[in-house]
Amino acid sequence: MKKLSLKITAAMIAGIGLFATSVSAANRTVNCDEGQSIQDALEKGRGSAAELYIDVSGSCEEVVTIKRDDVTIDGGETATVVGAIIVEGGNRIIVREITITGSGLGTGVVAVGGNLKLIRSAITGNSGLGVLATDSAYVGMSRSIIENNGSGVVARQGSSVFVRKTTISGNDDYGIILKSNSTGTVVTNSTISGNDIGIGVFENSSVYVDDSDIVNNYNTGIETDNGVSVDVDNNSTIGSNAGGGIDADLHSSVVIGDSSITNNGNYGIKLQSDSGVRIEHNAIVSGNGVAGEFCNNVESCGVFCADTESSVFDEGQIADEVECTDFNKLEP
Repeated sequence: MKKLSLKITAAMIAGIGLFATSVSAANRTVNCDEGQSIQDALEKGRGSAAELYIDVSGSCEEVVTIKRDDVTIDGGETATVVGAIIVEGGNRIIVREITITGSGLGTGVVAVGGNLKLIRSAITGNSGLGVLATDSAYVGMSRSIIENNGSGVVARQGSSVFVRKTTISGNDDYGIILKSNSTGTVVTNSTISGNDIGIGVFENSSVYVDDSDIVNNYNTGIETDNGVSVDVDNNSTIGSNAGGGIDADLHSSVVIGDSSITNNGNYGIKLQSDSGVRIEHNAIVSGNGVAGEFCNNVESCGVFCADTESSVFDEGQIADEVECTDFNKLEP
């Protein structure tokens, strides 16, 4: 098992902020309650390389497609898009202070390549996905709410997301899904709760969880499968998830540092198919619930290995039972 090296860098933090502005910019005002549309404002700016700033008010019933660079859509905390916003390869796209809901496409925000920032926005009530990043896209979100969608945020096909000071809750399936070689995702200072599963990491993808709470999900806090890496660090909590804390499968690598895995329903961490976990620094695994089939029916199950190939390295404080053949208790 190798240790995940993902850490938050200054470049990552800067990436969630505003882009540098162009020398010249075009400003447009759209009032959807008066029959105007965001898409028309985009069309009027076609062919120009200048930054386009669109100030939006009212309720806009439309699917907005952005195919150019350097666009800011600002809803001023009151505007709503009843439909979707789709970015097709555009770079330096900012969507700020707007609600996106009720997409007829099933997905509220789509980034196909390019990069997009969501700032102080709400993506809610979409029947499919709240946010989709695909085809090597980057989506950053800050101080936003992603709630009551089919799944909250999905990154696939080499894409990544940066989630900062954001709440992802009440989604029917996953809060976040990463798959198809989607590496480099960071979740920091955020809460993922009330979903079926908090985070799903699949198919050689990775995530770094920093100072965040993955709590009160109806099934598992974090679910992994097929060669993935998960690093939970810096005062994060994976707790009170009804099924279990972390379910790691098929060559998954998990590192827990300076964080707690507590009060989960069946187990703290479950490992299977040659997966491994390293508990380090001041990490705590304790108070996880009645194990049932796990940990020989003891009352508190910290780590359970479903096969002899999976392994545990403990430099932290596993207070619960560990049911693993390959259990290494290391000096802190």
